Amino acid sequence: MFTRVLKRTLPGLVISAFSMNMAMADDTTDKIQQKLNEIIPSAPAAQITESAVEGLYQVIVGPNVIYMTADTEFLFNGNLIELATRENLTESAKNAARKQTLEAIPTESMIEFPAEGDTKATITVFTDIDCPYCKKFHKDVPKLNEEGISVRYLAFPRSGVDTPSYQKMVSVWCADEPAKSLDEAKKGNNPAPKTCDNPVKDHMAQAQLFGINGTPTIIFEDGNMVPGYVPAEELIPALLK
Repeated sequence: MFTRVLKRTLPGLVISAFSMNMAMADDTTDKIQQKLNEIIPSAPAAQITESAVEGLYQVIVGPNVIYMTADTEFLFNGNLIELATRENLTESAKNAARKQTLEAIPTESMIEFPAEGDTKATITVFTDIDCPYCKKFHKDVPKLNEEGISVRYLAFPRSGVDTPSYQKMVSVWCADEPAKSLDEAKKGNNPAPKTCDNPVKDHMAQAQLFGINGTPTIIFEDGNMVPGYVPAEELIPALLK
């Protein structure tokens, strides 16, 4: 008799417990989002999930990853490492978040130097026309293209808006042939002044969102971010492994 009653009752109990746990999780994520809005009033809705540590929640805002306790009393900004596997859980989450953020940037706003033949990999590079190492990197672009690697550029004039570098960037992006204009600019030939509806300010805002403070900065398709100049001889095997 008890067994028959248990069989009839248990599914309902399991469903009720599951629903209760879901409601508690929703309450916690709502509480964390509310606290986040208090800290950063303009913050967009975050992706909030339980982390590998009990009572600690992973909070993803754009390409950024932080942690907050369920009671919202403590915020942690740092790397969470699983000692058994030595995996940096924070970096893995950041890569996934960067990938998602990068995919949301319209590719038509970028200047692309496509791979020759089949595309084996694509990298996205924040660049500055007047940056010496950006010019050095650009000299490697033909080698990368030959190996089947496409290079997409985003504008990041580090000197800021309404500076000579910014105006050059705008002129390049507004040129009739942006890729050709960027090629010439990287050689030190200033582009003909030109204005249009352009994405340079949007790209600069994205650079800030990614936490970029130097150029070139390279982002792989998986979201891995590499600051600074890396020779083609090192990039190619890393991208095609």
